[in-house]
Amino acid sequence: MSEDQNLVPVRKAEIEMGKPLPFSVFDADRNLLLNRGELVTTDHQIDVLIQKGLYREQLRPDSAAGAASREAAKPAEGGKPQGEMLSFDAVKLMPGDALQLQPLMEGQTERYSVKVIGVMKPKSLLVTAPVVDGKLIFVRDGQTYLVRAFSGLNVCAFKAKILKSQLQPFPYMHLSYPDSVQAMRIRKSMRAPASIIVAVHETEVGRQSGAGKIIDLSVGGARMYSPMQIGIKDQTLWLSFKVMLGDMEEYVKTPAVIRTVGEEDDEQGKRMHVFGLQFGELAQSQRLIIMNLVYQHLLKESA
Repeated sequence: MSEDQNLVPVRKAEIEMGKPLPFSVFDADRNLLLNRGELVTTDHQIDVLIQKGLYREQLRPDSAAGAASREAAKPAEGGKPQGEMLSFDAVKLMPGDALQLQPLMEGQTERYSVKVIGVMKPKSLLVTAPVVDGKLIFVRDGQTYLVRAFSGLNVCAFKAKILKSQLQPFPYMHLSYPDSVQAMRIRKSMRAPASIIVAVHETEVGRQSGAGKIIDLSVGGARMYSPMQIGIKDQTLWLSFKVMLGDMEEYVKTPAVIRTVGEEDDEQGKRMHVFGLQFGELAQSQRLIIMNLVYQHLLKESA
């Protein structure tokens, strides 16, 4: 591997299990193995990759500046996202949208999920009362919370006080109307863990040629386990599967290009073929349900 190829060896310590790769990785012949943003889910997978010889592109000065810029856009300690300031009107929350409330009190790390009921500009934001395990959570009027929400491709955060908690005609709360919110862009490659059975076809109208299970999913693609070798790198297949979110169900049939091929053990320790897949253009309804699936996961995982 010559230095003029701008590839440098990847150390094992640079790959964190269960976290998106911060760079694309290649073999010694410069073949792409994994795209930036893909997950490495087991120590065994990391060991296999390292043994094969793993390389990444060497950061150029402008790339380093870009990385620093991306780092600045990450949530800071304490869970306060850094990003552009938007007016609350620009967020365009709708009834039924999910919010997450975190008490801004020392020693309290709980996060409660609520839903938007409506907006009374410029007085209050009406939301459902938090419920955990079927039990209503006591909240105190005047208490301040960090509120997180998703809008379009942005994750937003703002502070709000509980103006009034009501029990009749059903439990709900008035939150103070925020002047502005902090917004941080969500990447298309952000994924959510999944367990979705997939039928594989060689052509759009062809018979089923294989099957697998999607283990993580994004609007742009997925990672899939299969007990069989369903295809080779850069081959285009057709996938059909159902995405379920609460009471919603969406049937997806899309072409997908195999971007990476490998092997790893599944949760039961069974050896599986694993494929990194890039979807074709999805219908709007399909994109929306996948985005909502990712958003719900990010709400649970956000710091």
